[in-house]
Amino acid sequence: MDERLDELGALQAAFAGRAQIQQWARGAELLALLQAASDTKTLDLLTRPITAEALAAVSDITTDRARRIIEVLQAAGVVRKADDSSPAFVLSPEFGALHAGASGVELATVLEASNAALDRVHSAFSPPTTYDWESDALVIARDWGVRPTAAARSMFVMAYDALPAYRDRLAAGGPLLDVGSGVGGAVLSALVEYPALRAVTVERASDVVEELRQRAQAAGVAARLDIRHSDAQELDDDAVYGVCYWAQAFFPSHTREPTLAAIRRALAPGGLLLAQELAAPADDSTSARLGASLDALVADCRGVPPVVSSEDLAAELRAGGFTGVEVVPTPVGRLVLGRRGQ
Repeated sequence: MDERLDELGALQAAFAGRAQIQQWARGAELLALLQAASDTKTLDLLTRPITAEALAAVSDITTDRARRIIEVLQAAGVVRKADDSSPAFVLSPEFGALHAGASGVELATVLEASNAALDRVHSAFSPPTTYDWESDALVIARDWGVRPTAAARSMFVMAYDALPAYRDRLAAGGPLLDVGSGVGGAVLSALVEYPALRAVTVERASDVVEELRQRAQAAGVAARLDIRHSDAQELDDDAVYGVCYWAQAFFPSHTREPTLAAIRRALAPGGLLLAQELAAPADDSTSARLGASLDALVADCRGVPPVVSSEDLAAELRAGGFTGVEVVPTPVGRLVLGRRGQ
């Protein structure tokens, strides 16, 4: 009897493990459905109210299949009923904005970034190799880099208003050094917002640099921007810049100390360095802990440190010779500001 109870307990445990995997798989299935809806232009159809019958006719699928697809998308918050009495459905406000690419935050890029993260997780058990940082550099840069629209500029201004010394130097013309610029979400927004500002960007991925050039031309600020395709560790400017923004979250551990040394040398005496904690500390829920652990694993597989807290970032700046280092809460997250001494 005891043996049967043990076997029954093991069977129940196996069922529980299977149920957990099935729950995880639903997220992957939903992403696959969203990708298919994007690839087949179904999401384009859902920008306006459309019934399941009309969707079936246009997509060459059965009405039952169309209803099931809409049922899943509605449960996931991707679509909603056009109104209470209508049989038609339309994209929800959140996914409508994402599909439209509000300020450059685009569904295709988000899906591509999710696939890139999956590829990195697949490499978790691979032997350590030289970090292949270029393979998804552009994907990551696009995922983080907004376009310099009025809305995006307002977001940055909210942060700068909490940093009046940094903001005033931008308005006065800088010059600004942007280290690890990506596709220029921050620097292009600043150049559009502050007409006197001049800036230099340092970015080592060639495809990212090319997209930054295109975005700078489109924003009409290319004449005030010097884009350098180089490694930030090799920056040899001396006492040139009034302000610097460092995209610290994308710098591997072994590059951080020499990069900070190069930034400090490039800043004029009294120059300001700004860095950002990209994610607020997770709460203690199971889902938050899982999300934070997965983010840390993906970062490690990319060769960069997991999210660095503002406190640790402040300590890193102090160790790099910066003075007056402070953590500043802003409407867009916690920022760390340091100063090159005189």
